[in-house]
Amino acid sequence: MTEPIDPQAPGAPEAPAGPYVYDYMAAPNRQVVLPKTVPLPSLRTYQAEVAAAAAADEAKWQKQLADFEVAKAKAEAEGKDAPKAPVRAVPRKDDNDLKTPWPTEAQDPDLLKLRELLGDRVEEAFEQAGELVCQVKKEAILEALRACRDEAALKYEMLADQSATHYPAAKDFAFSVVYHLTSISRRKRLRLRILVPEGFIPESACPLYPSANWMEREIYDMLGIRFANHPDMTRILCPEDWEGYPLRKEYPTVGLGQRDIDFRDDRGGVLNRLAMEKAGQMGINLKQPKAD
Repeated sequence: MTEPIDPQAPGAPEAPAGPYVYDYMAAPNRQVVLPKTVPLPSLRTYQAEVAAAAAADEAKWQKQLADFEVAKAKAEAEGKDAPKAPVRAVPRKDDNDLKTPWPTEAQDPDLLKLRELLGDRVEEAFEQAGELVCQVKKEAILEALRACRDEAALKYEMLADQSATHYPAAKDFAFSVVYHLTSISRRKRLRLRILVPEGFIPESACPLYPSANWMEREIYDMLGIRFANHPDMTRILCPEDWEGYPLRKEYPTVGLGQRDIDFRDDRGGVLNRLAMEKAGQMGINLKQPKAD
């Protein structure tokens, strides 16, 4: 058992001056271990997984053969019957099994047309479960969006959604940004995707698709990805003074302390009034209810 340190003893750590301030960032229940994310969904990822599984299966078979040869030699030396030779396991085929929609090579005319128009700016194109995915270089996203919108053979008039995902375990990128395009006239959907490293600022899609305005603001608010030439690159869900980006993997699940105030305990209504006033200063149309 260690003896307590005398604060007056020489060499003892100095006590913090002033009132104690609770540090939300250093709180034990807010410390997170950065999780590993699943691989980026793509044809290359699937092909790499298939190759790795085949290599592991071959290594297992070779070990079985080597163990058999050792057991066979030992049995011969001892004058015993040779052991039974191993048989390589073959998966049984059942027509009733569910078929997994693995990604396949691009065959759709829209993906082939994009490859023709963009050339080496297309990094990967594949199909999966009836969905079309085209990954382009991060610097060419505006050119790809313009081709999807203006090319007569494509005519993707609508940006239905725009999303992003954090991949902290990735090597050459930190985020994927996905543009979900819809061709209303042709009843087709297409996903454009770019992979961006930390700090890269992709071009905004607002000049081509005005619907990207709020969606890109939400991506910035939740993940911290800024977009160049955006008309209003500000937070849209969290207050402007919010710390961190809630959809990043390193963000604590319980938050950084901003949610620790419960307005139900604010019996005097002071905190609620201040919050409403601050929301009004941010241009949000909020009105305090009044009794008639």
